[in-house]
Amino acid sequence: MINKTSKIDGKIKYNNGYTLLFAVLVSSLVLAVGISILTISKKEFLLSSAARESVYAFYAADSGLECAVYWDGKGKFATSSPDLSGGVLCGGIPVGGIAQFPSTSDIYGTFRTVFHVKNGDLGSCAIVTIIQRYVPDQDSGILIPETDIESRGYNMGWDSTSNNCNTSSVSRVERAIKYKY
Repeated sequence: MINKTSKIDGKIKYNNGYTLLFAVLVSSLVLAVGISILTISKKEFLLSSAARESVYAFYAADSGLECAVYWDGKGKFATSSPDLSGGVLCGGIPVGGIAQFPSTSDIYGTFRTVFHVKNGDLGSCAIVTIIQRYVPDQDSGILIPETDIESRGYNMGWDSTSNNCNTSSVSRVERAIKYKY
């Protein structure tokens, strides 16, 4: 059956499949826009997830640094005779993997302490290294302590069985903070 719709200049015009073609074009356009929005949403989700994990790692590093500064001020780390009695707590959690490394790389002596800190219940953690050396004052020549603290925070990786922050993962993010005084 032929559908005659109009007569222009004496000629009969036929509308065969125009509606179907228009529907296919409109649905293709809507589908393309929908896929574009979905792709953008996925990228935004991945970006915000990476930013969140980076923040966890940074806060773990900051927590480790603050703990190290506090306990170093109390004389617990990086000396020739560290006082680790009474336990060292960071955020109410005992630190793990405390290791002291006396070094004689210079004539005044350098002492290095490494410990691991768990940060909250999320599994984020930090590995903190404290290096203390004695250097002569330029004016008086008196030996004064110089301390470097490096805290490397991770969004995940705390191992409760070994009490350290060495568990690796593809999703592990690292942020570091250095402090010198």
